[in-house]
Amino acid sequence: MNTSLRDPAWGVAQLALRKEIANWIKGAMARNAPIPFQGGHDEANYTHSWAEYARLTGDPKPLEFMRTLRDQIIAWPKFHHGFYPDPTMDIEHSVENWTCFMTALARVEPEDEKTLAAIEDVVHHLGNWAPGVPDWYDWKTHRFTSEWVGTRGVRNFPPYDATTYWDARAAELALTYFELRADRKYLDWAADYAAEWARVVLEGKDTGPWCLFPISDREEIKRRYGEYPENFQTRNKGWIGEMGRLFLHVYRLTRDARFQRAALKIIEHTQPPAIPKQTYQDATGDLRFQADIKAEDRASAADAASLLDEPLPSVLLLEGDVTYPRRQYAHRGPSGELRDCTASPTALWRAFGLTDDARFAARALDLAALELRMACRTLRDGREHGCNGRFIHGAGAVAVRTLCGAACANEVEYFAADGPRGLPAAMAALVCVDEAHPNARRVCLYNDGPNPQTIRIRPAKDQPPMRNAFAEDGQSLFKDGAAVVVAAARNVTVVVVRN
Repeated sequence: MNTSLRDPAWGVAQLALRKEIANWIKGAMARNAPIPFQGGHDEANYTHSWAEYARLTGDPKPLEFMRTLRDQIIAWPKFHHGFYPDPTMDIEHSVENWTCFMTALARVEPEDEKTLAAIEDVVHHLGNWAPGVPDWYDWKTHRFTSEWVGTRGVRNFPPYDATTYWDARAAELALTYFELRADRKYLDWAADYAAEWARVVLEGKDTGPWCLFPISDREEIKRRYGEYPENFQTRNKGWIGEMGRLFLHVYRLTRDARFQRAALKIIEHTQPPAIPKQTYQDATGDLRFQADIKAEDRASAADAASLLDEPLPSVLLLEGDVTYPRRQYAHRGPSGELRDCTASPTALWRAFGLTDDARFAARALDLAALELRMACRTLRDGREHGCNGRFIHGAGAVAVRTLCGAACANEVEYFAADGPRGLPAAMAALVCVDEAHPNARRVCLYNDGPNPQTIRIRPAKDQPPMRNAFAEDGQSLFKDGAAVVVAAARNVTVVVVRN
């Protein structure tokens, strides 16, 4: 084990990040509680990362706020059949409160029927399963009837009846609902939709056309559609990666080889690959890129040390297009000039995964906390544009992902003794692979409290059951399907868990 894991610096940094996230959420709730839902297509999305934070920490208040916001969405009087009645926006945008906010809440509280019903009230329109609502999908052509759909009307006429890569987001919503409810028709629908795009990719030049029309004559397409599709061409070319991830998602659930082949072709015909090779390998088990992945990992590990040398940011800039600026963190040079910061929590976290050096973990946690603090000081909450990361919630989502990634919160659950789920307030957790034990994880616990504290660790509900847990000296810590650990005060305690 890398000795840096015993240095409590990562634990101190994690607790500081947790406090920064709690302050952000508390402030955002206070600012937004008086504002009722106003119908924005992404109005709830600024809260989506709160669900993962609440699952890790056991803090009930973020989920209470999210449930209230959910109830306001459900009760919004202008909805018809649970959705926008008029086709005033494209489907990639109109479903965002459900693809981002509702699904985040449902994954943390999968037994909450109210959230599941709200999602179903949208996804059942995808396959035309709601009587009295215009058809959104053509089962003969395996395409949407229009990019612009509503529950009272559909713009199934030029130029709106073309279909593009970005419809994949609606298919992901159907797959998420299938995984939550095991209703097979939603998987069948998503596979039907994805199969048409897989055909287009496999039969086309490179990755095939990004936009499909209900007619094939080029002159007639130009006459009917004019410049409309060209307005979205650049953006849709970038979305081929999202379609590729949909292929891998459907493949994982169906094992239909068409989707693997289509994803593979996207990787081979985009540079840099629109789908990470590691993502492809994890989803398919195909090892053809393993040598490339290892070479890239070695190069990244060799360059990782420079990430620790870069000064931390002191300035937050908004750069780029006026309408869609991006957050850019910078620091001051020797003469006061601005210099961009190139390190990020994501890059630092990857360096930790490659090196097992906890200095990278501590730096990632420190940087995520600092970036969030600067965003809270400079930016707005982002309720008015919840799908754009230039607001506070963009930095907040990075912070939550860094915090929960450290504790492996999507795979592991923590409990204080016999209490409710949640990593205790004075406890930090860092999870890494244990090279000495196959199929095992090493969980490092830092207890910042003045007294020893007992904590239970068990796999999340969708993970394989725990088979064993033991301390570094070999002492068994396994009891009733969980690891029961007494974490020493002001120290790092290590436990190995095996699924």
